[in-house]
Amino acid sequence: MSAEEKAALRAEIRARIAALSGEYISLSDLGIMQNVLALPEFAAAGRVFAYFSVGRECSTEGLISAAAAAGKTVALPRTLGRGDMYFAAYSGTDVAGRYGIPEPPDGSERLEAAGGDLLIVPALCCDVHGNRLGQGGGYYDRLLPRSAAVSVCLCRERLLQKKVPVEWNDFPVDIVVTEERVLRTK
Repeated sequence: MSAEEKAALRAEIRARIAALSGEYISLSDLGIMQNVLALPEFAAAGRVFAYFSVGRECSTEGLISAAAAAGKTVALPRTLGRGDMYFAAYSGTDVAGRYGIPEPPDGSERLEAAGGDLLIVPALCCDVHGNRLGQGGGYYDRLLPRSAAVSVCLCRERLLQKKVPVEWNDFPVDIVVTEERVLRTK
């Protein structure tokens, strides 16, 4: 698929997201959170690598709070630009990062996701095979192939696709979670 075709698909999905009702957003956020919290991989993980949701992204606020309340180490991204990021320990304090996304403050301990950790991955949408369509910055495309953590993509059921186009540098996640189901892709 060409860059233009991916851009057109992103525009289409963004329009679909904008058209979702506030009630559906709230209900699907709750269902997604409940399904993630019920994952055995969430229960077993000592560390959860997540992201701060913004706008109409699947909400991660409850997941971050639940992980911290369960005594798990929570790590969130700090962006460096050019598609590069790293994760830093989150202690409840954040600063405005690139693109206005909250992130842990400078000086927070850097953490690397490893086996046994849970990595929660954002996407505009994904498919039933774990392929995701991101925002286009490539941050998670660079992270996924080098991470041994169990990767989980959050996707609203109404945005779940049968097939998302993939290129050589796209890597599927291990688990897709919607408000209605959990799809294990590996």
